[in-house]
Amino acid sequence: MFESESDIQRSNLWRLRGACFFQVFGFGILWSFSSVWMKEHGIGETLIGLISSTHIAVGLFFGLFWGFISDRTARPDCIVGVGSIGLCLGMAYLSICHTAMDFFLWSVIIGITLPMILTQMPLLAVSAISYSARGQGYASYRVFGSIGYILGTLLAPRIVDHIDKLFLVASGSMLLSTIPIALMSVSRHVEKKDRGSISAVLDNRSLLNFLLAVFFFSLALPAIFNFTYVFANDLGADSSFIGLLGAFQGCVALIALPVLGRGVDRIGSRWILLFAFMAMPSRAFSLVFVESPVWLLAPILFHFFTWAGFEIAGVLFVSRLTDLQNRGMAQAMFVGVQGLGNLVGSPFLGYIAEQYGYPFMYCASSLLALIGLVLFLRQHWLSLTHEISTE
Repeated sequence: MFESESDIQRSNLWRLRGACFFQVFGFGILWSFSSVWMKEHGIGETLIGLISSTHIAVGLFFGLFWGFISDRTARPDCIVGVGSIGLCLGMAYLSICHTAMDFFLWSVIIGITLPMILTQMPLLAVSAISYSARGQGYASYRVFGSIGYILGTLLAPRIVDHIDKLFLVASGSMLLSTIPIALMSVSRHVEKKDRGSISAVLDNRSLLNFLLAVFFFSLALPAIFNFTYVFANDLGADSSFIGLLGAFQGCVALIALPVLGRGVDRIGSRWILLFAFMAMPSRAFSLVFVESPVWLLAPILFHFFTWAGFEIAGVLFVSRLTDLQNRGMAQAMFVGVQGLGNLVGSPFLGYIAEQYGYPFMYCASSLLALIGLVLFLRQHWLSLTHEISTE
């Protein structure tokens, strides 16, 4: 008996949820402790920023490359599977890194493999969700990632004491994520389509305008994520509390995702994106006044929009701005511009933190995010010629 198309989509969505759980479980450990691990080996903030910029720079190129390959082959599942195995090996290698050269080599491995997941998993998820409830459907998929993030950052550090062993746990989680991807009904899940056109994507003014605003939004990301964990460590927080910060962030996302998923379906992704662009400079500026690790918990409430809202609305907004055959490249550009913001922001903000202190760094990141807000307002709310992205 043959399954209907809706049954196949439903089965594939559950498999993607499982894969997302294991992937983000590993990501939570990686993002929470990689900078702390480098700091424990005598790597300064500026060099941490440069190492982060290395994997972002490599990822910027390979993200576009994997997006191009996806549009040409219509097999994003294969790209995700290979990328998961590569990340599994990369996280295992991180556990034995000790020198700056080791960390730079690790960053190249991550730069090649991480975009294979970050650019193609959203494409697979959107394809498995009905058009009428894409906000709610995409949110339900990302909720499983948030559950994985909470478990990876809250429970794993309490069970495993040593940071290097945590990276081995993350490596195993990435390997497990390949199982549901391999079980997907790809031949009917991803329709065979015409080849995408890079020139068509580059001619999309609405998309490019949005990506420019995203770039300034992303310049603040290293301060909010990478360096906040190092800041917590400098304020006296131990590994368990740093894990708690990540877990609390995951809890906020867990609550926000279903709420904002319905919000996207009701009021449109532009409104949710507006709230996200407003929340980012506020979140960065609020960190200026933190003097105790405990108070780092309060600004995480902005995560409701700065991550959850931006994640759902951004992916769906980009999908609406582009044709089906060019969505692989468009999503890769969306992820790539965020990477470019990290690439520029990491060493710049790291230098400010090292030379002038964290309060100055958070002021600078707030100003950069504010520019992103102004650009988004001008290009997608105040422009009289705006057409494509109006919802």
